[in-house]
Amino acid sequence: MNKYLVLFLIIITIYNCESDDICPESTLTTPRLIVTFYDKDNAEERKNIESLGVYIVKNNELVLINEINGINTDSIAIPLRDDESISNFKFCKEFSDDITVIPAGLPDHVYFDYEINETFISRACGFINYYNLSLALPYNPLDATGNQNWISDVIILNNSVTNENQSHVKILH
Repeated sequence: MNKYLVLFLIIITIYNCESDDICPESTLTTPRLIVTFYDKDNAEERKNIESLGVYIVKNNELVLINEINGINTDSIAIPLRDDESISNFKFCKEFSDDITVIPAGLPDHVYFDYEINETFISRACGFINYYNLSLALPYNPLDATGNQNWISDVIILNNSVTNENQSHVKILH
């Protein structure tokens, strides 16, 4: 008798499962902001940064983005905050893990202001966010000193952050 009860419960469970109860790995996720670096003297020529490290500034604390610490590159993908409509970063040229001072290297502030648009994917996958950039600055507008070191300008190329297939922001250095 117990076998039939267990079998009945299994059949009921399988019958009640819907296709959207499991989020497939191929489902879109919230895109990161694609930043490309260009030569300040020739704004059409990409320029590598040696030993780049990037920190997210959150609640007056610096959190290192692990994928971007000490890399040599001309482009990066960084996550924008989804709990408020601004993101602050410290981009550090000449970054080194050996330095105990945070931020390590030659830091410069980058500030983004944007709208967050939530999109419902499914019951299992939940929501993803798309962003609409409205402002990008090579300094923190809330900081009275407005320190600038090696970044000369930040230019929005594509204000709609809906995928990671194209550059959204150009940084001149």
